[in-house]
Amino acid sequence: MKNSMIKKLISGILILGISVGAAACSEKADAPEEVPSTEGAAAVSNGELKEDSTVIGVGSTKVLYNEYRMYSWFLKNQYEDVMSAQVWDYNLGDKTVGQTAIEDILRLIIQIKVMNKEAAVQGIGLGVDEKEGTDHKADQYLASIPPEVQQQNGITAEGMHQIFEENEVARKMYDVVTGNVEANIDEASMQAAKVLMIHMPADDSNREEVRAQIGALAAEQRTYKGNFYSFAREKTGSAPQEVIIGKMDGRSALVNTALAMEKHTVSNVIEEQDGFYLIFCLKKSTKGLNKVYREQYITGQQNMTFQAAYENWAEKYEVKVSKSLLAN
Repeated sequence: MKNSMIKKLISGILILGISVGAAACSEKADAPEEVPSTEGAAAVSNGELKEDSTVIGVGSTKVLYNEYRMYSWFLKNQYEDVMSAQVWDYNLGDKTVGQTAIEDILRLIIQIKVMNKEAAVQGIGLGVDEKEGTDHKADQYLASIPPEVQQQNGITAEGMHQIFEENEVARKMYDVVTGNVEANIDEASMQAAKVLMIHMPADDSNREEVRAQIGALAAEQRTYKGNFYSFAREKTGSAPQEVIIGKMDGRSALVNTALAMEKHTVSNVIEEQDGFYLIFCLKKSTKGLNKVYREQYITGQQNMTFQAAYENWAEKYEVKVSKSLLAN
């Protein structure tokens, strides 16, 4: 199992099945809060943890142990039935899956808290109808959890409402930040092709050596009897990457070659700043493929835009985490 697998597990929590979608109209709070340039973190408990122990401080915002337990339960509930409880003991090298999950849950909670604090600063919150709708979803979810499970994991109606509401506010913040990305994209720039790709990285220190290597590989491929996928596995030890290459990609030689290729043909060696490529055209540009590429590109641009904004927000708040929680 790889770390990427664990990332997929954790992302199942975010945000409790409430995926990021179209921007909703944000209602302004009565008066935006004023936040100092760096807000000191609330003190955390480093002793025996109880339900009301503060385990994370994000600026002055306190996260109690019971809230952390609820987030942990969401993860375990989703995946233990599929993968068994033993998955958390699987060793990833220097950490177990369980230890990695703890760290990722902490990052998730911190992100939600930072986004909610910034929402208060910007005067973004839930309107009355939005809050009622979100709480209704929380109540429906709570009703699906057996009472004994709720008791064992500290799951309460109040806690469920808070988590659902804060996740909804976080989603609105994401939408506010990324709302203009799609409008700034030129449809004519969305032409794309789907390819299988062999990439051999190179820089100034080894460029000529790598050039010779991929040149020999390309010559071998021209007389190879099997398919491109088998060739890549056999000659490089790895499967080729299956990617959609489009006009917005900065590797112009790679893009121009991919868009000019016929289906089921192999390119000559393509040189880019980051190395050399051989590609096999799986699918030429079509409306459907261009739409997929557009959605893929928009998502990437939204994530970059959000990440830049989030990094600025996070700098405003000192964060502390309980040593006792990390030691679990």
